[in-house]
Amino acid sequence: IVAFSRKALYRIKSEIERFCGKKCCIIYGSLPPETRRAQAELFNDVESGYDVLVASDAIGMGLNLNIRRVIFGAMEKFDGYDTRPLTTSEALQIGGRAGRFKTEYDVGFVTTTRKPELHYLKKLFSSK
Repeated sequence: IVAFSRKALYRIKSEIERFCGKKCCIIYGSLPPETRRAQAELFNDVESGYDVLVASDAIGMGLNLNIRRVIFGAMEKFDGYDTRPLTTSEALQIGGRAGRFKTEYDVGFVTTTRKPELHYLKKLFSSK
């Protein structure tokens, strides 16, 4: 599940663990690189017990992850100045993590947590 603030990431992680009983790894940009790598390794290890990855757009940059499904928890992000909708390239970069060649899943799926945002996501993916 992808979100764009540390507060949202930890809220989502807590809700999944509490209500769904799933263990979550978490990755975001300001985590130290070794911590991001360690979280990625836990998520990729089927024996670790970690089933869900809650992450920011940091997953789109340089981590090898076995992701079957990317779920956008938000379709907008704060860019340092304003909150704005995701661009096509941002959505493709993040959503493209699902079902990648030479990972456990060669086919992936991308969706949103809120139905009204699904139309916008489809529009971004169709404009590639």
